Amino acid sequence: MIRGEVMAGKTAIFCICVMVCGMAGAQPVTITGKHSSYAGKTVRVTIPGNPFIHSPRYSEEVRCNPEGVFNVVLDAQENDAVRLESGIYSSILYVTPGCRYEIVLPEFREVEYADRMSPYYQPLELPPRIISVTVARREPGSPGDGEIQGGEVRMCMDGRLNEKIAAFDSIFSALNEEVVMDRRLEKDPGADSLIAATEARYSSDPSGFFSDYRRYRYGILKLNEGKTGLEEISLAYLGPGIRESNPAFMELFRAMFRDFLFYYSRTPEGEGIRDQINRARRPDTLRQKLMDHPAVWSDTLAEMVLLQELTDIFYRGDYHQEAILILLDSMIQDPVSPQQALYASQVLSRLESLVTGHSPPPVEFPGPDGDPFSLQDFRGKYVYLLFCTPDHYGCMMEYPFLQSYYNKHSAYLEVISVMVAQDREQVSAFMEKNAYGWTALYYEDRPGILADYMVRAFPTAYLIGR
Repeated sequence: MIRGEVMAGKTAIFCICVMVCGMAGAQPVTITGKHSSYAGKTVRVTIPGNPFIHSPRYSEEVRCNPEGVFNVVLDAQENDAVRLESGIYSSILYVTPGCRYEIVLPEFREVEYADRMSPYYQPLELPPRIISVTVARREPGSPGDGEIQGGEVRMCMDGRLNEKIAAFDSIFSALNEEVVMDRRLEKDPGADSLIAATEARYSSDPSGFFSDYRRYRYGILKLNEGKTGLEEISLAYLGPGIRESNPAFMELFRAMFRDFLFYYSRTPEGEGIRDQINRARRPDTLRQKLMDHPAVWSDTLAEMVLLQELTDIFYRGDYHQEAILILLDSMIQDPVSPQQALYASQVLSRLESLVTGHSPPPVEFPGPDGDPFSLQDFRGKYVYLLFCTPDHYGCMMEYPFLQSYYNKHSAYLEVISVMVAQDREQVSAFMEKNAYGWTALYYEDRPGILADYMVRAFPTAYLIGR
């Protein structure tokens, strides 16, 4: 049970997002690459699940072999996005279920320690270089062993989607900078002309996915131009369907509806939203209220706006936290779709896990002696969970007090520090040098723990009840 709460956040290192498009149903996707600098390095492989919080549907740490070969095989469904995280790089690789992708790994570069400490750090985005795309053979004895369908061959052989998106993104980045700069200089950016000229290059492209991708990006241009209303952008560029698994869709969605409740609730049409959230807590009435805005053209879109906004405002103090939790529970009981109910359930679980009186996120590590380590090992004691670094000034001021407090109350209090350090050896050396007696863990041994506890600054601490 959480006894105290602290606002916090998350950091990310390297991500290759794999957008899976193609056949429905789970099929194996193989991604492989080689570079000697990856020898012994780990690559974090995840399939994002919930677009509103860090909640991957699939997560695994894959270690490269001594020759630096990386290889992962996982089942993928249509429109899955597979992320690979390692070092400073970030790429997006679009793949088809049932195919094998051999990619060029860039030379491995570790994230600098100072960058890990910065909440503003962003990975270096790098378009992937693909060596080959082939049909992934099924394992002997599996259903369909040895069968290769014509559609599979056609889809796997179309490996140019990544090249087209990389080339388009390069054009889009330049156009977006131009639009933003013209707006700052109070010049007419002429986004419509820029879009028309760019789109003329792709008039003969039959790819539905690539066409949607471009449309979402053009929506960003129109939004940054500042001349087009939210309604027109929503109808012409975001709609008519919901594509939350598409990164370009979600980028446009987030940009359009960021702080939507704040502004809409101050209009005559949005009057009463605060009372709906803080008191009535009826999701059907609240959805309809949002749909009174012309940019919100479906109940599913209204639900997504609510999920994004409730997640963002939870710690701001503008709305009662318990009211938000109750509303999310009502959205689970009265959803617009099973998928949205799942999203609401995951958001509720994440938000309430850091609220006083609720169970905290799990803390599971390999302990200092190599044995599994968990919060459950300390049932019956209070646990002071501290996120810190060996050399941050604020942390260093707290350590002597923490040791004294631990010595005095160790009969019923356990202290656990999760340290963001250069490596495990630095954590061990620091604890030994200063003769600190509590348990210290290396943060990378539990990927995602900083996000789970929303750590944005150091030190951040939670008192967990017994």
